Amino acid sequence: MMVALGLHSNSIQVHMLDMETTSPGHTLLHSITAPSHRTDVRAVCFSGDDRAIASGSANSIKIWSRSSRNCLHTMESGHVLSLTFVPGDRHIVVGTKTGQVQLYEVGSGDLLQEAGAHSGAVWSVDVSPDRRGLVTGSADHDVKFWDFELISDPASQQRRLSLSHVRTLKMAEEVLCVCHSPNGRLLAVALLDSTVKIFFTDSLKFSLSLYGHKLPVLSMDITSDSTLLATCSSDKNIRIWGLDFGDCHKSLFAHDDSIMGVKFVPDTHLLFSCGKDRVVKFWDADSFDLIMTLEGHCGEVWCLAVSRDGNTVVTGSHDHSLRLWERTDEPLILSEEREKEGERC
Repeated sequence: MMVALGLHSNSIQVHMLDMETTSPGHTLLHSITAPSHRTDVRAVCFSGDDRAIASGSANSIKIWSRSSRNCLHTMESGHVLSLTFVPGDRHIVVGTKTGQVQLYEVGSGDLLQEAGAHSGAVWSVDVSPDRRGLVTGSADHDVKFWDFELISDPASQQRRLSLSHVRTLKMAEEVLCVCHSPNGRLLAVALLDSTVKIFFTDSLKFSLSLYGHKLPVLSMDITSDSTLLATCSSDKNIRIWGLDFGDCHKSLFAHDDSIMGVKFVPDTHLLFSCGKDRVVKFWDADSFDLIMTLEGHCGEVWCLAVSRDGNTVVTGSHDHSLRLWERTDEPLILSEEREKEGERC
């Protein structure tokens, strides 16, 4: 007799059971382990042209085709907490739980550079708007700035990309998230003390301090016009802030558990959020209305990313899966969505 098993590691095994002997046993016939993640998906991002998606877990990074949904490449890594494509989409930068900042070449899967950048977990990585470098935020209280540069590789006798540390901004608390304004003027830094500090990018002079969340801010994003900042927290609330004076436009009780990620749709004031309550929600940051609730994951949703064309959202979860949510041409009637939300409650 044969039996198929779906395992917690997100793999499938087929066993042959031997029930005719005095000591029953089994033989493993087949095992399907690729291409999915074996552990929680903790970080996701789209490539610059929206054609590829990168996802990271406790031991690997996977590159996926957006159109075919196939896994194109798998790279062994440290415990991934944050990642981003480098402009040009030929490289990817990863922040790990042990404080490493790793630079991979996407095509070959080679680890080009591994810098012991921080002494604590690298919770956030964000490419600067001028595309010349990036910034990392860590549990060691440091915000570090890195430039992209080309160096000579002695092994191949060719020039390759490298990261060069240029300056450090020291904070009084652990850094949980960093985010540039798209106009390159401001840098937002979320700290463990539940505050968000705003600095001028060029001089690193302090600009604003945003108070209001009762628990730490886990993720944040800024609109394409650099006017609004959205923050989400373990206190289950999303706050919408104005970046001109730092005033809170609205506090939304958004999820039934900690909110792990928030992202604006490019060139709009619409945003998506995800949380430990296993759902993804779609909001209007001008009217503060809940537009839609998306259900499908069977575990906490750790991360999300929105494509640059605004038509696709990808989410990563504790259930080891990624889900793609795509815009449809079907008209959306808010009154019907509110009725559905009321039925869920």
